Amino acid sequence: MKASIHFAISALAALTAGQTPSPPPCDRPCLETLVSDYLTALIAHDPSRLPLAPDVKYVENSQIVPLGTGEWHVATSLGRYRHIFSDPENGQVGAITTLTENGVGIIYVVRLKREAASGLISEIESQITRDAGGFALYENMSVPESVWLQPVAVEDRIPRAKLISQTDKYYAGMERNDPRGNYSFFDRDCNRLEDGLQTTNQKNNASYGHSNDTAFASLGCEAQFQTGFLGFVTRVRDRRYAVVDEERQAVLAMTIFDHNGTVRELPSVNGTSNPIPPYFDVPRTLAASEAFRLRGEEGKLWRIEMTLTEVPYGQRTAFDAGETHDLSGRGTNRSTSAPCDRACLDTLLDNVLAAMLRNDTTSLPLAKGVRYSENGQFLALGDGLWETLQHAAKPGVDDYAARFADPSTQTAGYWGLTREQSTPGVLALRITLANGQISEIEALSVRAEGTGARGGTVTLMRPPLPVEWVGDSLGALDAVFKTNSTGGAVIPPSVVLTAYFNGLEQHSSADVPFTPSCTRRDMGRQLRMACGAQMDGQGTTPNGLFNSTGVVRDRRVLVADASKGVAMVVAMVDYPARVSGTVPRTQMVPSTYMIPQLIKMDNGTISRVEGMIKWMPFGYTSAWAEGKSNSTRLRLH
Repeated sequence: MKASIHFAISALAALTAGQTPSPPPCDRPCLETLVSDYLTALIAHDPSRLPLAPDVKYVENSQIVPLGTGEWHVATSLGRYRHIFSDPENGQVGAITTLTENGVGIIYVVRLKREAASGLISEIESQITRDAGGFALYENMSVPESVWLQPVAVEDRIPRAKLISQTDKYYAGMERNDPRGNYSFFDRDCNRLEDGLQTTNQKNNASYGHSNDTAFASLGCEAQFQTGFLGFVTRVRDRRYAVVDEERQAVLAMTIFDHNGTVRELPSVNGTSNPIPPYFDVPRTLAASEAFRLRGEEGKLWRIEMTLTEVPYGQRTAFDAGETHDLSGRGTNRSTSAPCDRACLDTLLDNVLAAMLRNDTTSLPLAKGVRYSENGQFLALGDGLWETLQHAAKPGVDDYAARFADPSTQTAGYWGLTREQSTPGVLALRITLANGQISEIEALSVRAEGTGARGGTVTLMRPPLPVEWVGDSLGALDAVFKTNSTGGAVIPPSVVLTAYFNGLEQHSSADVPFTPSCTRRDMGRQLRMACGAQMDGQGTTPNGLFNSTGVVRDRRVLVADASKGVAMVVAMVDYPARVSGTVPRTQMVPSTYMIPQLIKMDNGTISRVEGMIKWMPFGYTSAWAEGKSNSTRLRLH
């Protein structure tokens, strides 16, 4: 009440002086109310209830999306658990809480930034962990452990800078987890929760994570780090200590964990060997929100509460983490003939695949500043597939492999099977030359995902796909994709492909030039109906996607092979999950599908489509589609 009276007096004085009144400082109760108001607005699907800055930035699972989309369409009720961290000094507040979306329980983390000058929310960062089991554990807890909520006397507090530096030691120790490291920053009574489950000092012989180890969770925090067991975390980057709650000596941190797939064995903890789980056959990135409660004059880590979700490998934070990521590759003094004809492009494509298998970039004719991406994320050349690829199908030898070339744009493409450790996949690869050197390499990799021992290989926390590929044989790639078109047919104008993508978006084949006998496969599965009927929604899963998918964006032609009449394309298909009655609730999750495809065209008509589907967080956008490329290849708008 006193703050309100003070603001009223200040406001009157400011108005009398012709000035805009400044809002009062926002203390802990004010920030906690802000979180409560945010969550209430979320389940009401009404962001207009909030005091928003005109340029408010909204991020959901590391994707920048329009406020009011994504979770704002599907959040249905608030859960019981709510753990709030307040930082009045920086105008930041965060919460680990529970919600239901379309009736299914989730763990929801949100951070809000309030501008002191205006009192308006300028940043909203949310992380959604779709773990129904973790939701249930939190609901049973109902409230955070009391030690989190106890204020610490001013004279007993360690300052903000030390709270951050002590917390950072945790991530430095986890990165490649050296068992010989100094982990004395842990309190002797340290405990950790992961998705509501206590994973330290347990005596229930439960296995930890994807592993088969049953001893790790029985150890304390320091003892766990002393095993080196967490060494499969190869990098902890983009560390942000967003909310520092000095009064309660707590920190809410947001970080990115990389697992590059090169660690193949876990140290023995329970006396048995621990081969790396199949989940880590391929490069993975996890976005983590993690809270720390420190105590004592040394500021040791006493309680840890974390939750995470998977994002595409190499995903950058949407907020400045104070790190620079120069991913431009070094060039070599090698080059090809310029221009490079079809035979030259085919040979160069084979050389790139061979170099990836050897993880050797020195043998390639690389331009200075060459860019490499994997599933839309720019990576350092040599990262990602370069470290895990063990097999790539050879055109002319394996049935499911083909090369494509467009000498006019100095672009070549590959489509074929791969294997990383024990995990099969399909790779769509594009290389583009400039002046006889490779300037761009783009890899789209759709891996087989399936449940199984120790968690299988499914992308963590993703919903079921409308069409799954679990690694069963895809058979032979239709020969029409490998042979030259008859009658000298050429690739039709881009209007044909635009019509195709528009048809996907509108679920209508009315303006799409399909041949009457056109067939398509998604993830190796073919419905017994023609392309037009699938697109029109005459089956339960037209196009291998839900009937209710929305915008088809980031439409790009990777390579257009005029001689073969084939275009290798990719697009992002948004699924806002605004459906009811026809789809299982577990599939009613806002998502984006990345769909690399081969499209066969003869005389201006589409006769065959071969496609794969990869799940992405809702709103995902390829870095190439953000105008970050100098490529001259055809684009569709």
